[in-house]
Amino acid sequence: MRHSDSRSVRLSCRTVKLYYVQYTPHLRSPTGNVYQPRLARVVDCSFSEQSSLAQLNKTMLDFSGQTVVITGAGGGLGKAYALLFGSRGANIVVNDFNKNAAEKVVDEITKGRKTASGGKAVVNFSSATDGEAVIKSAIDAFGTVTILINNAGFLRDKGFKKMTDAEWDQIVEIHLKAVFACTKAAWPIFRQQKFGRIVNTASAAGLYGNFGQANYSAAKMGLIGLTKTLAFEGAKYNIRAVTIAPIAASQMTATIMPPEMLANLQPTLVAPFVLAISHPDGPADASGKVFEVGAGFIAEVQWERSAGAIFKTDSSFTPSAVKARFSEIADFSQPQYPKSSVDFDAQGFVEKASKAPPNKQASSAVDFKGKTVIITGAGSGLGRTYALMYTRLGANVVVNDVSPKAAQGVVEEIAAAGGNATAAVCSAEDGDAIVKTALDKYGSVHVLVANAGILRDKSFQTVTEQEWDIVMNVHLRATYKCAKAVWPVFQEQKYGRIITTASQVGMYGNFGQANYATAKSGIIGLMRTLSIEGRKYNILANAIAPSAGTPMTKAVWSPEAVEALKPDYIAPLVGYLTNNTETTGAVFEILGGWAAQTRWQRSGGHSFPVKGKAPYTPEDVIAKWKQITVFDHRATHPSTTAEAMEQVMANFSNSGEPVPAKL
Repeated sequence: MRHSDSRSVRLSCRTVKLYYVQYTPHLRSPTGNVYQPRLARVVDCSFSEQSSLAQLNKTMLDFSGQTVVITGAGGGLGKAYALLFGSRGANIVVNDFNKNAAEKVVDEITKGRKTASGGKAVVNFSSATDGEAVIKSAIDAFGTVTILINNAGFLRDKGFKKMTDAEWDQIVEIHLKAVFACTKAAWPIFRQQKFGRIVNTASAAGLYGNFGQANYSAAKMGLIGLTKTLAFEGAKYNIRAVTIAPIAASQMTATIMPPEMLANLQPTLVAPFVLAISHPDGPADASGKVFEVGAGFIAEVQWERSAGAIFKTDSSFTPSAVKARFSEIADFSQPQYPKSSVDFDAQGFVEKASKAPPNKQASSAVDFKGKTVIITGAGSGLGRTYALMYTRLGANVVVNDVSPKAAQGVVEEIAAAGGNATAAVCSAEDGDAIVKTALDKYGSVHVLVANAGILRDKSFQTVTEQEWDIVMNVHLRATYKCAKAVWPVFQEQKYGRIITTASQVGMYGNFGQANYATAKSGIIGLMRTLSIEGRKYNILANAIAPSAGTPMTKAVWSPEAVEALKPDYIAPLVGYLTNNTETTGAVFEILGGWAAQTRWQRSGGHSFPVKGKAPYTPEDVIAKWKQITVFDHRATHPSTTAEAMEQVMANFSNSGEPVPAKL
């Protein structure tokens, strides 16, 4: 029966589902590979009287001709994705290190194909870190790959103090390096055929932090920076990249959630959303965005930034000046919603800062007398500026840098100013050696400013594995190693302050900086968990995303504006945050006298009925897209995984029936 038939049928009083197809010619990529599906029509209806099919015309998202690679597809979410894609006609590569589990999924898909509209499937049991082998399976079996679902993962949960380097490295490798490897292998194919869809799997632990999951939080948050960058770089090639933070039952979540909760968190209540955003005709505005999905609830998450405060950029801009006006920095009464790393009036900020009156100081000054501060990457730039500031405020300073000349130069500069400092010449990854230097010289340590970093900027197409690894190691792993080394000291003395250095590139993505964006975003996830685990020991952790001048801005901005971009005007907020007694787990953007706090905002989203109902469909997602993505009066600001779960759990009892009015 074709879709144009208008014949009437009489059916008994029961629900039936009718499938009928309108075929359209397959569109082909420049290489000849099919990447556009046919359109299909589906009707899901109940009849008791005569009904016209012409009145029941509803488009179904069909995946015939698509080749989908799904990592970690032997069970849980990956299996649910594979089965649903297969039922819609896709070719599937079922990747899982467990060959038996993967083969069972392939069997289900191919058996379904014999009886319904299922697709073809093959097994790949390589590690997801071997991206070339994973993608080669798709090329060998089906000639191309069009959709990549990066889903593989496992847990190595442990309190931060007891976490081992191996447990950190394993989680970062499977959740971050594997995504890099698979995406890197698929990317040239996507570019050549001018079509590709990527779905990366983050988590609430990445967004908000979670006790005992510092490694997992860092890796999952890192995927957000990576995905946003892929969305920027892929746009001209019709490559879309989306991040999801799903909550669903799996072997992994079964270790941390009670059975009664898992019963309501079926993977089939996440899979339809993934199909909707992966389809060639899916919502284009999904690319680069982050979505929380679980138990029929779907919402978008975006950054919300305070208007902040502008300080005069002169010697009166001190940590005490920040203390006097910190409430303005954290005031979200006039929020902004940045979409890129340059989405603010930088020149306007610095010009206002240069013309502002001298900054008022707090009645009780910020000082660090008797405290020891470790600063990584302190041989130049921001790190050197921090070292000199802490010296003026009375601290003992440990100057870490890989350059003996640079580190010793700062130490001598501090000594000449009458301060106390010592050099720790080594990689910032050698956190144990740095902390030992502090303990040997000063007997304790009270503040860690994790500042060390490097750049290896290159487009995702050309970035090498070595360039990926070195940036991840110097930024993310070094921050972990230094925090890990200082943690037992902080715990024992029940006092510690940590500043981690993120970046607006990590928050919003940026062309040519996939490695840097991933590492900097991952640092935010790590910081969030440190703030949770450290609170009971009076250990506070925050992140800054600083910006400074460039040769380009020097060419077009006034000398006064360029002067305001000096590292000297980043340091005061760092000084205040490492002295404050309340703020923890927060992210701050800083530039030339302007400082603002940034937090997550979640849309009101949409809750599909789940109690006693069949799972919602990809078509339902498309129909409710505006509701899912609009940030109206229903928007919330979850700051913990528990808060994030509230709306998800509230949907457990959603049967779609109207709630009786209370008399």
